[in-house]
Amino acid sequence: MKFNLKIVILVFISCLAKAQTCNLSFRGCIADADNGEHLSFAIVKLVELDKTLQTNTEGEFEFQKVCAGNYKLLVKHFGCRDTVYNVTIKNSKRITFKLPHAAHNLNEIDIMDKRVEIKSTQTESKLSAEELEKLKGQTLGDVLKNVSGVTTLNTGGTISKPMLHGMQGYRLLLLNNGIRQEGQQWGNEHAPEIDPFIAKRVSVIKGANAIRYGSDAIAGVVLIQPNELPDTAGINGEINLVGLSNGRTGAANAMLEGSFSKIKGFAWRVQGSVKQSGNIKTPNYYITNTGIKEFNYSYALGYHRKKWGVEMYYSQFNTSIGIFRGSHIGNLTDLQNALTRGKPFDSAAVFSYTIGRPNQEATHELIKGLAHYHFASKWRLKLQYAWQYNARKEFDLRRLTNEEKITGIINPDLDLYITSQTVQSILEHDNINNFRGEFGTSYMYQENVYQGRFFIPNYIANSYGIYATERYVKPHFEAELGVRYDVKDLQSYFYNSDKIWTNEKRIFNNLSYNLGLIFKPTQKLNLFVNGGSAWRAPAPNELYSNGVHQGLASIERGDNLLKTEICYNITTSLIYQTTKLKLEATAYHNQFQNFIYLNPTNTLELTIRGAFPVFNYEQANVRISGIDLKGDYQINKHLSMQSKVMFVRGFNKRINDYLIYMPSDRADLGITYSLKETTTIKKTKLQLITQYVNKQWRVPQNTDFAPPPSSYYLVNAELSTQVNFKKQPLCFHFSVVNLLNTVYREYLDRFRYFTDAAGVSYNLRITLPLNLYQPKNKTKDTTS
Repeated sequence: MKFNLKIVILVFISCLAKAQTCNLSFRGCIADADNGEHLSFAIVKLVELDKTLQTNTEGEFEFQKVCAGNYKLLVKHFGCRDTVYNVTIKNSKRITFKLPHAAHNLNEIDIMDKRVEIKSTQTESKLSAEELEKLKGQTLGDVLKNVSGVTTLNTGGTISKPMLHGMQGYRLLLLNNGIRQEGQQWGNEHAPEIDPFIAKRVSVIKGANAIRYGSDAIAGVVLIQPNELPDTAGINGEINLVGLSNGRTGAANAMLEGSFSKIKGFAWRVQGSVKQSGNIKTPNYYITNTGIKEFNYSYALGYHRKKWGVEMYYSQFNTSIGIFRGSHIGNLTDLQNALTRGKPFDSAAVFSYTIGRPNQEATHELIKGLAHYHFASKWRLKLQYAWQYNARKEFDLRRLTNEEKITGIINPDLDLYITSQTVQSILEHDNINNFRGEFGTSYMYQENVYQGRFFIPNYIANSYGIYATERYVKPHFEAELGVRYDVKDLQSYFYNSDKIWTNEKRIFNNLSYNLGLIFKPTQKLNLFVNGGSAWRAPAPNELYSNGVHQGLASIERGDNLLKTEICYNITTSLIYQTTKLKLEATAYHNQFQNFIYLNPTNTLELTIRGAFPVFNYEQANVRISGIDLKGDYQINKHLSMQSKVMFVRGFNKRINDYLIYMPSDRADLGITYSLKETTTIKKTKLQLITQYVNKQWRVPQNTDFAPPPSSYYLVNAELSTQVNFKKQPLCFHFSVVNLLNTVYREYLDRFRYFTDAAGVSYNLRITLPLNLYQPKNKTKDTTS
C-alpha cells in the first residue's frame, strides 16, 4: 500500500486555514489578602491552556490572545497556599486576586524553587500526562518514539534505545530525575536502565545543548522526571496494572506519596514495579529466548524551609533479558544461510517464559542528593551529588564446563561493573535588568572493571566542566548566549595484541558555545533559532573494543587512534498555536568532523563462540540534516486529528556516499473521537493511528550484510475511558498494536538480519488513583 505524504501537507494547510482567532487580554495582579501587598514572582497558570507566567515586581501578569470561556487559574507564591480561581472571561479586563497568605501554617515551607521555567531557545517536545498514561508498561525507548523526531534502535522486539535525528548512544543524553544516566551505554542492545513507571514528565530538547548538560549533548537531551514532591498535606497514590498479549506480558506498579501538616516542609514518595514477558511472536512464528523480567523500586524524601531545602532520591533497576537464540550461529555456512533465508532455523519454537543462554542481567542503582539555598528572591545556589552503580553480566551461548556442571555455579562470560560519581554546582539569578542566567561547574569520576573474556578494558575516567549562560528577555524577543569548557582524561588498562599489559592515557579538551534566539511576533507564533558547537571524546569501546559483542551477535573492533568528534549545529523551529490548532516544524543541520560510527565490514568471522559478522569503529566527516513536522487540530468538540512526519538525511564525505543506519522516512496520521461525558463515565476516547515507514534506500553500497527491508504500513487502535465509582475513579486503556498483523522488518533493528518484527498485540492498562487523605483545596470564583 502506497502512502502519499502530500496528504499530510494538505492537512497542515487546511488546519492553518481554519485556525480560530482569539483576541482577549486577561490581565491581573496578585496581592496579599492580609495586607494588600503586591506579590512579585508569583507563579500563575491557566490550567486549560497549559500557559504559565511569573508576576513582575509589581505583582502583575498578562495573558494575551485568550478566547472567551471558563478557566481555572492556579496561583503559587512562597508562604502562601496554592490557590485555584475559577475565572469566566467574556471580555478584556484586569482583575486583582487576593491570595490567602497562610503564614500561620505554611510560613516555613519553601516553594521558591518552583519558579516558572523560561522556555528553552531550542524546541522542547513533551509527552502529555494522557500520552504517558496509555504507554505504561512499554520500554522507555518505545515511550520516547511517540515524540516527533524520535525513533528507536532496536535489538529484537524487547530491547530499544531512543534515537533523535539519527543520533543515539553517547550523543543523546538521558537525564533521570535531573541526573545524567551513566552505565554501559556503549551497547546498542543496552537499553536505558530506567523504570518508565517513574516518569510523569517526559520531554525532549532537540539540537546540540552542550552548555547546561555536558559537552556531548549533540543530538539533544531527554528529560525523564517524576512529579515534584507534594507541598500540601495529604497522602495520595496510584496502582497500575498492564497486560500485553504478545509475549503474554504482565506488569504492575504502585506508588504512594504524601506530606504531613504536623511536620511542615517534609514530603516523601515510594514506588515499585514488576514486569515479566515471554517469547515475542511475529505474525508467523515465535522468536525464541526473548523473555524479560524486571523488578524496580525507588523512594524520595524532601525537606524544605523558607530559604533552603534538601532532597534525597534512591532508585534501583533490575532486569534479566533473553537474547534471540537464532542470532547466534555455529558456523559460517549456517550464518550465511541465516542472512538470506526468510525465517529463523528454529521458527517452529513455542511460547515460553524461560530465559536461557544467551542472556543478560543488569542492575542499576542511583543515589541523588540535592540542596538549594535562596540568597534572595533573585539568587539561588544549588548543589547536587549523585552516585551510580551499574552491573552487567552477559552469558554466551555455549556448553557448560565440567566444573560448572558439578558445582552448579555458572559464572558470566562477561562481567562488567561501572561506578560513577558526579558533583554539580549551579548559581542562578532571575531578571536583573532583563537578564537571567546561571553559572555552573561539574565533575564526574568513573571506574570500570571487567571480569571474564575481554571486550572493553578496565578504565578510570575524570571529567571536569565549567559553564556560563545569560539570557536577555523582552516581551517579543529573547536571546541567550552560553559558553562551556570541558576536560576529559581516560586511563585504560588492558592486554594489547601481543598479550602485554598496557596502560594507556588519553586527554581530551575543547570549548563549546551556543547562541539561541526566540522571536514572538504574536501570542500564537514563536520562532526558535539555535546554533552552536558541541564535541565528545571517543568512548572506551570505540577506542579499544575487540571481540564478540554477544547481545548483538557480532564482532566489534575499536581504533585507539580515534580523534575528538566535533559538531556544528543549527536548528530552527516554528510553532503556531491556537485553542484549536497547533503546528510545529523543526529543521536542523549537523556538520561533523571526525564522526565516529560502527561500520559493517561485509565479512564474517568464525570464533570458538560461533560465527559472527564483523563491525569496525571508524571516523569520517559527515553531515546529518532533517525536518520534523507535527500537527494537531481540533475539528470540533468531539473530533480531532494528529499527524507527524519525519525526514533524516545522512551523508558520509569520506566515502562520498550515504551514512549508514539513518532512520527511513516515516509519517503518522491519527484521528480521535471523544465521547460525551456523563456523571459516571468521563474522558472516553476512540483513536485510530496509521503509520507509514518508507524503505531506506539511502544506504552506502556493498557494505551491509543484507539489503534494507521493504517499506511497511501499520495500523493501531485505542480506546480509553474513566469510570467513576462514587468518588473513586478507575481508568481503562485498551489498545491493539499492529492491528492487521503485518509482516515487516525495521531497518534500525539489528536482528532484522534474522527475524521479522513483532505481530499483533492486544493490550490492557488499568490505573487506580488513590486519595487516602487530602484536605480540601480553596477555590474561588471570579467573573470577568
